[in-house]
Amino acid sequence: MNFLKRFSLFESLLIAVILGTHLYAAFSDAYNFPNNWFTRDDAYYYFKVAQNITQGLGSTFDGINLSNGYHPLWMIVCIPIFALARFDLILPLRVLLVVMALFNAATAVLIYRLVKENLSLSAAYLAASFWAFNLNIHATVYETGLETPLAAFTIVLFIYKLSQFEKEWQPKGAKPVTAHQISLLALIAVMVMFSRLDLVFIAILGGLWIILRGSPVRFLAPLDMVIIFISMTFSVAIRTGLDTYNSTYAASAVEVTLIAMGIKLSVLYFLGAYQHPRTNPIWKIIRQTLSALTISTVLIAGIYLILSRFGIGESFPRSAFLLDWGISVILILAVRLAAHWFGNEKIKIELQQPTPMTEFRSNWKNWFSEALIYYGIVGGALALYMLYNKLTFGTSSPVSGQIKRWWGLLKNTVYDYPASNWPSFFGINYQWVYDAWKPASNLLIPVAKLLRPIYPGADTLDERYYIAMLFFSIVILILLFANARQTLRAFSNMALIPLIAGCGLQIFSYTTTAYGGAKEWYWASEMILIVLIGSLLFHLVLRPITKKIKNTRRIFEFASLALCVSLAYTHTTYIAAIMRHNYYPESQSYMEVATYIEENTPPGAIIGMTGGGNVGYFIRDRTIVNMDGLINSHEYFQALQNGEASQFLSERGMTIVFANTRLLKQPPYFGQFDPYLESYTVYGGKGLLYLWPEPKYPQQK
Repeated sequence: MNFLKRFSLFESLLIAVILGTHLYAAFSDAYNFPNNWFTRDDAYYYFKVAQNITQGLGSTFDGINLSNGYHPLWMIVCIPIFALARFDLILPLRVLLVVMALFNAATAVLIYRLVKENLSLSAAYLAASFWAFNLNIHATVYETGLETPLAAFTIVLFIYKLSQFEKEWQPKGAKPVTAHQISLLALIAVMVMFSRLDLVFIAILGGLWIILRGSPVRFLAPLDMVIIFISMTFSVAIRTGLDTYNSTYAASAVEVTLIAMGIKLSVLYFLGAYQHPRTNPIWKIIRQTLSALTISTVLIAGIYLILSRFGIGESFPRSAFLLDWGISVILILAVRLAAHWFGNEKIKIELQQPTPMTEFRSNWKNWFSEALIYYGIVGGALALYMLYNKLTFGTSSPVSGQIKRWWGLLKNTVYDYPASNWPSFFGINYQWVYDAWKPASNLLIPVAKLLRPIYPGADTLDERYYIAMLFFSIVILILLFANARQTLRAFSNMALIPLIAGCGLQIFSYTTTAYGGAKEWYWASEMILIVLIGSLLFHLVLRPITKKIKNTRRIFEFASLALCVSLAYTHTTYIAAIMRHNYYPESQSYMEVATYIEENTPPGAIIGMTGGGNVGYFIRDRTIVNMDGLINSHEYFQALQNGEASQFLSERGMTIVFANTRLLKQPPYFGQFDPYLESYTVYGGKGLLYLWPEPKYPQQK
């Protein structure tokens, strides 16, 4: 009973609805799970590896090749669940659905508490319900079977704990921050990082937010990092063109960007650009920023010229340094002027404050000791993970990420391309995987259609989409700037700065590095940011009304609850429609393609597929080997790059391939399987082929 008392009535009802609808789905027909819920092939990479681990085969999809192509924390969650697969293949899917519902409920409750404690009750009602019941969020986060439910939960938990931490150290007379507090936050950051490895940026920036508390650096430096990253890479890309950038310049651009990051942040700090923006007149802020960025550009260019003599960063256009200087000046200066606007008006201009060197001398010991604790835990955990991977799998990072970056360097690949246009480069592409801002961006499409009389044309929907985006961005900025005090308080208390900067760095870590194969479920942190920013905007719109008109607060709360009920109804109706009971016959095959392969191959056959996740999980008495390499070994990846994949797989007993033969002729396969294949039947556009140990004809070099 004491446990139940921790939840408010709204939280209890929210949890009950989430668990109730998902329990209904969990007990639905078995056919629903692979065909209506867990439909993503990538999810079954986790499921099959987890099943094999419980059977003592190790971290392997096929029982032959060791693989680390997954995010570790979600695999830890899956392992005990898929131990049940030895009894029934559908049973662990039912259990996993309920586990994801628990993550959904926990995330929604944390969002509710975070928004309620920092904004308003009506905003909290809507934020929690929108997260729990929005169909786009649910389909992307909770129906894939992938790591996103855990990632979303750990991010929100981290932000919520940072919010609590903010209120613990700020009050006058508060107790000093302890090593225990920092260690606990660092452990949660480790959970964030291992739930999805690309969330390492949030973990890193969270540390800066904690350690640099009380200093303007914690607000400005994370945003500067995003600007520095995009400024340098964009400068190279605009100089070379995106196609050439992706194929030739991306690696060197990132190398120089990392150098620029260290130099610019250091020079900006020691030239006073991180002092409180309200203590200096605007002309001095401009002078400090221009001086710091000019000196930084000279230093970066000089270091680059030295390193290029040793073969580092040779593929780098030197004119990009000048472009980077101009872009950096504009964007970093804009951040400083915005900070001046949002700064505390009570702080007087030209107020005497310590110089950057004095501040550094008085704080460096405390900063260093706390950084040692926080980054010792986060960095130590990451180092151990990489060491384990190197010793066990022969590579320190997941092979799936390496393969997708390789795909991005290939022209005419059959798989996903890297960011190939400017909207994709900035993560705002229209209706493609590099639209990182759904479900907010979904709202722009109907607005874009309404703009047709103003901006006509049958093929101008994307232009109207970006016009709508620009309009709403301006409106949002006006609303935030017009409520500067409330905005600053919310950004501080809800730790929105590290979340915003972390989202930016995560997006650009894909779009600027020629990464081929990004997916829509990568953007869980952006979805959380949308919900929190949306809550803030809702609060800012209603706040003046509730202050001026009596009893409107209660009216808005009841209206918010009514919207919650509407969202919940739409959500439960959707789940009831896709997860039917007593609709499909029990004898119906879960996957027709798996049945076909079983009927046309001998028991014990080792069969290659270019994907094969779901077939590998459901097929009986056969083994599926992944040929694209995402859940295969690092050795196979090297063989695929060297044109020796056929021999590699044949030596490990693979004798049959089920694939589209035209696909195997193109990159990343380059036709290397052709001399070894002989077709004997076709199904659904794919051929079932023999894989011979020796080529039928000499290979062309």
